[in-house]
Amino acid sequence: MTSKFIKKSAIQILIIIGSIALISLFSEIRQTANSNSLAQIPRFGNPPPNLLKPPKPQILPSGAPTPSPKPPEQPLVFAPPAQFRSQIVYKASISDSKVIALTFDDGPTAETLQILKILQKHKAVATFFCLGANLRENPEIAKRVVQAGNAIGNHTWHHFYHNVTEKTAADEIDNTGVHIYRSTGAKSLLFRPPGGRLNNGFADYAKKKNYVVVMWSIDPKDFSQPPAAVIARSVLSQATSGAIVLLHDGGGDRQQTVEAVSAIIPKLKQQGYRFVTVPQLLQMQASQKQQTADQKPK
Repeated sequence: MTSKFIKKSAIQILIIIGSIALISLFSEIRQTANSNSLAQIPRFGNPPPNLLKPPKPQILPSGAPTPSPKPPEQPLVFAPPAQFRSQIVYKASISDSKVIALTFDDGPTAETLQILKILQKHKAVATFFCLGANLRENPEIAKRVVQAGNAIGNHTWHHFYHNVTEKTAADEIDNTGVHIYRSTGAKSLLFRPPGGRLNNGFADYAKKKNYVVVMWSIDPKDFSQPPAAVIARSVLSQATSGAIVLLHDGGGDRQQTVEAVSAIIPKLKQQGYRFVTVPQLLQMQASQKQQTADQKPK
């Protein structure tokens, strides 16, 4: 009994020792395997080896043009032909077509928007001489003026009538020009002196800067707010080809002018007139003069 028990106990001890040995062996094998696997993983931040290879150069087809950078867009410029720079104009000399230029001073204002609707309805355009102070207050209206195909001009900042120094004239005109560009993206060499005064310093500075000084040949005196019918009758009775009409979209209540414009445009169109901007009007005169010169016998 005792001998059998001793033999059985010895066998169990041997089995336990063998199991411990096997477990120890397997543990060493796993540790070695894990150590080898970790050695193959790049450290944090290092890309895999295949990403370190330089990219293959892109081969363009033979004859394929090299892409060129898109040229910067040039700003829109409202300018007369060169012969009108630094000059004063009252109207254009045009005999081969019936054209007329409506101009509006002292905006942009709420009335400007009403006038734009009338122009658009009749597929007509005009020229707007803006005050810098109003451009600062209503830049979006000025932008719509240009977007609708109209021209824009400089009417100084404050609309002073009195004599000014060259520095004041420069400040008034240059700052207005800056706001024309900021609000519309356009530049303009069209200038109209406040009140049409040519001897108080503004016109001299404008001519020095190559502006064309745009006056007018028809003045219905809408600034004094006569009835719309009076304004319309005055314009219609004086209309001639090449005329420049003075009207106002600012400087007071301009509802009479708005109503007059809605009557003037369709009636003049019935007479065969087309409405153009001041730069277009002057370009037509220049082209007609050149055409006449070309037709003369040599």
